[in-house]
Amino acid sequence: MASIWNIFSRRVETRAVQPTIPSRAATTVNPSTALTLTAIYRAVSILGTSVAGLRLETFRYAGGIEQKIDNPLLVNNPSLEDTRRDFLFQSVVSLALDGNAFWLKTPDSRGGTNNLTILDPGSVGVRLDGVNGLTGRKVYDYLGQTYTADQIEHLKIFSRPGLLRGISPIQSASKDIAAQIDWRDFAANWNSAGGVPTGVLKTALNLSKDDADLVTANWHNKQQSRQIAVLGSGFEYQPVALSPKDALFTDIQSQNVQQIARLYGIPARMLLTGIDGSSDTYTNMVEELQIFYKTTLINYLDAIADGLSRCLPRGTATRFSFDDLFRADPASRYNLYQTAIAAGFMTIDEVRQKEGLNV
Repeated sequence: MASIWNIFSRRVETRAVQPTIPSRAATTVNPSTALTLTAIYRAVSILGTSVAGLRLETFRYAGGIEQKIDNPLLVNNPSLEDTRRDFLFQSVVSLALDGNAFWLKTPDSRGGTNNLTILDPGSVGVRLDGVNGLTGRKVYDYLGQTYTADQIEHLKIFSRPGLLRGISPIQSASKDIAAQIDWRDFAANWNSAGGVPTGVLKTALNLSKDDADLVTANWHNKQQSRQIAVLGSGFEYQPVALSPKDALFTDIQSQNVQQIARLYGIPARMLLTGIDGSSDTYTNMVEELQIFYKTTLINYLDAIADGLSRCLPRGTATRFSFDDLFRADPASRYNLYQTAIAAGFMTIDEVRQKEGLNV
């Protein structure tokens, strides 16, 4: 036993607390907890940024003829509390996380709307004001106040018949998201509390259980305080290293990111991951973006444009310009312009205007 005491010191030390497997308690899934997953944060940011950077155009319809007009102030600056970019971005975030967006209208003196205040969708209740809440008009409860449908503009991107609120992507996939959060937390605690030893002390000596426990306790105490370890009597320390790939962390993380990409209809490459068997050619990436614009982003664009149009005078509507989304590469655009000018249905000034150049 004397050789064992020489390993660290002759002083008996209190045994360090041993690591335990982290708790896997059920995770509460809501917009705040979902955003702690980097893939969801990135996906929602992509949606919001894509919409917030687009231009809006306004049209007046009369006699079956559509005429483009200057944007009203409400279109250029919907909210006095937020910038145009923030207003659009927050509207998309509300739709992406809650499935609903709510704008409180401020009327002007002529019965129109001169300001929109975006509300926290989690604080808005939707109900019918009839008997037992089964019939009547739709009303909205917000911070102790009740508003009519004329005062609130309600946006949804996924609706089901008979439901007053839109379907939340977060709640629809709550079990999948909870599992991803649990796995993320488990992986983060793998080395510190996962029950996996950081190394092994080996010796040819025959040790009793009490001797082994004493050596282990002293080793843990020395390492916790970052003291120098002195080995003797044939003891050898071998670190145990388990790579993230061996632990399946990287594979599961990639699968989780792909699930989020599928949930939000975003190309996996945009979330900085890929799909096995897919190629990263320029043509494939352009096609993926086109599909993303036409099948995913259009839902958010249409919901916001329709909401703004309902706040404008009858016969007037606004919509997002897709020119910036579907712009071809410069070489292709210039060849198209050259053909259009030669055919006589575009002028040089029109080309310069589409390119954002001074006419």
